Amino acid sequence: MGNESLKSRPFIPGFSCLAPSIYIQEAQQTPEYVPSNYAKSTYSDTSAYTAVTTATTRRIDGSPDLILLTSWTGALPKHISKYTAAYTEMYPYSPIMVITTSIDDLTLRSTEQKTTAIAPAIGFIQGRTGRYDSKILLHAFSEGGSNKAVCLAKAYLQCTGHVIPIGAYIFDSTPGTPRFNQNVAAFRRSLPLNPIIRFFGMIFGFLVLSLTWTIFCVFIGYENNTITKTRRALNDESLWPLKGVPRTYVFSEADDLIWWKDVEEHAEMSAQDLGVTSLVVRYKKSGHCGHVRENEAYYWSAVRQTWEGRDVEVGGGIVDARRDNWRGEWCNMI
Repeated sequence: MGNESLKSRPFIPGFSCLAPSIYIQEAQQTPEYVPSNYAKSTYSDTSAYTAVTTATTRRIDGSPDLILLTSWTGALPKHISKYTAAYTEMYPYSPIMVITTSIDDLTLRSTEQKTTAIAPAIGFIQGRTGRYDSKILLHAFSEGGSNKAVCLAKAYLQCTGHVIPIGAYIFDSTPGTPRFNQNVAAFRRSLPLNPIIRFFGMIFGFLVLSLTWTIFCVFIGYENNTITKTRRALNDESLWPLKGVPRTYVFSEADDLIWWKDVEEHAEMSAQDLGVTSLVVRYKKSGHCGHVRENEAYYWSAVRQTWEGRDVEVGGGIVDARRDNWRGEWCNMI
């Protein structure tokens, strides 16, 4: 029954199913390691990078030990695969883990339930990041992806007693703040294409969201909303390595689900309160989680530079990719 259930689930080409909603692709090439006292400079198309670690070994190529994608709510495999294909081409030595999210995760399941469901990922992560200097590139999409990333961080801490070893963060279309209209729009996008199901689903969803919104605002409190708690948790030093770990926020002024100023505000708070180096990449016309389509080269250049930025001593601050004429290099902090 269990195996049949896993086989019936949507799959991403080239990935195996570790557990419900958890998919794995092993590295496409075998990475090489060298002793830690060996230092070597490598160059990319954007910057020079010198890596020296204190662990027993390190990668020659400097690629992530694991690329972790937490997808947006209801993301289809064919859409996720566009990102995994780009990552595979960019970092063929790195395994990729994709953790998907459903509308039930955000609306019906408790944090404890989500943490338990995500536990199978912990063993795989430990197997790929067992060395002292191991680092993960985390790419979280939308509210569903950032919430699932927080659940994973909590599960990892509970199981290992250590924070999950993230080396760089990419936040795509997240984090926002609770806004009723955006919640309704997000629910509409998660519904099947069948017009009858969408019609009755929207009626039911509107009633449930209205009731939920009223309960949280009146009885439980706005600050206890799942989106609000996730937003705070992304800057929780007990869950993540933060200082000295670069992060990039990618968002759009045309996003109808997440208000771009909410994302930008989080980047500013990260820089000011925690000393995090934040690159903000603001698009003008792209839709929610569709920024790569507006300028693909710009998008992936930001991703690559974020990963390489973990080895650049720039201190905390904000880099506005458009205002500072960012061209694949870290600009002066403001």
